[in-house]
Amino acid sequence: MKTLFIYWKHPIEPLGIMYLSAALKEAGHKTKLVAIGKDNIEEVVMSFKPDIIAASIMTGSQGEFINLINSLKKKHDFFAVMGGIHPTFYPDEIKAEGLDCVILGEAEEALVELANSIENKENLTKIPNIWVKIKGKVFKNEKRPLEQHLDKLPFADREIVYEHEYWKSQPIRHFIAGRGCPYKCTYCFNHAMVKEYKGNGNWVRWRSVDKVIEEIKDVLEKYGGEMVYFQDDTFILNRQWLNEFCEKYPKSINKPFHCHIRANLVDEDMAKNLGKAGCYSVHMAIEAGNDHIRNDILKREMSDEQILNAAKFLRKYQIRIMMQNMIGLPTGSFKNDLETLKINMKCKPTYAWCSIFQPYPGLELTEFAAGKKLLEGDYKDITTKFFETTILKTYDKKKVSNLQKWFAICVDFPLIYYTGLLHLFVNMPRNNYTQKFFNWAYEKHRSWRDNHLYGLKLN
Repeated sequence: MKTLFIYWKHPIEPLGIMYLSAALKEAGHKTKLVAIGKDNIEEVVMSFKPDIIAASIMTGSQGEFINLINSLKKKHDFFAVMGGIHPTFYPDEIKAEGLDCVILGEAEEALVELANSIENKENLTKIPNIWVKIKGKVFKNEKRPLEQHLDKLPFADREIVYEHEYWKSQPIRHFIAGRGCPYKCTYCFNHAMVKEYKGNGNWVRWRSVDKVIEEIKDVLEKYGGEMVYFQDDTFILNRQWLNEFCEKYPKSINKPFHCHIRANLVDEDMAKNLGKAGCYSVHMAIEAGNDHIRNDILKREMSDEQILNAAKFLRKYQIRIMMQNMIGLPTGSFKNDLETLKINMKCKPTYAWCSIFQPYPGLELTEFAAGKKLLEGDYKDITTKFFETTILKTYDKKKVSNLQKWFAICVDFPLIYYTGLLHLFVNMPRNNYTQKFFNWAYEKHRSWRDNHLYGLKLN
């Protein structure tokens, strides 16, 4: 059986697809990846002749994938599969024309079982984690237990990605040390996944330190790379695991690494150990400067003091910081968003990343917004771009969009705020001229700060 994975061109390696590909190959199947925006999909389908075409979909890109498979099905015969966060929380997408199957939750075992069943012409209607449509009738199945021992999984398939020069030439190699996050942030899918998998095993799981290091060494020896990037939601969650990692990593790997952390978990001893181990930079999300919004609405469980101390400790040990923030939040005001800007100014991160909140289906925060009658559309109106607009009723969509463009620049150059220039910029009309200028300023600044954050010239 041949499976063709669809992925939108992006410098971050698609680890989810890479793990699925590894599982399929281990079961004797063939796989290939096609990149939208880079490859001629029609030519790849004609030459590879896939039995399955699959994609991992976020809300906002489902329409493009459905249009694509329907276009391809005019000339080719294949089984169309949608996995990822979107169908996990909106499995009724299976009703879309052209779509044969949706996979809910973690998909390695389900996709292998599906491929085996198609190849052997077996019953497809009782595979756990799958909703399948046969002759117009939808068959719904429960989720299978989560794999608790992640060391059993094969290493992520690098060949499927590195046969593309675009990814092979990137200086950063991506890995995960575990899966899941125990926190209940209302804007994130993790709290919903804990509910989805209740009774089916622990949502938070770890690979052994030795297994992680073994994979990193293997990848760097075969493909090279200048930095190791851990995609884990909260890399520092397990203190015992982290201490072992910080001891072993610098003895085995001579490359800096980047990881995602939480401010409320960082103390000086941890920052010191991360720095000694080779941690070059981190993502640290605060999301909102207003305490009520951050802790009562977003349920971040962290104080201003913890955020400021974490930033201080990280800077002390020369660890660069990308602060993650959201504006245009439900019930939030322009004043609240300026509070977020101000706490970033105090933290002095390397880059103050800022996005506009998107009310994705299945999130507690989306339900909160709906209860407040703050939604001006449904999930079909959400785009994949969270830097321009939102279907949420906000204090002023133009101001939200303009503030997003100038947020990080203002953190680097506070005089823009203190001289009143920021207020002038955010109140400007959104026409072709201002939009082009604002986008140009945003993109130039982000490129400059991204290179500084990672210490690399990124492609």
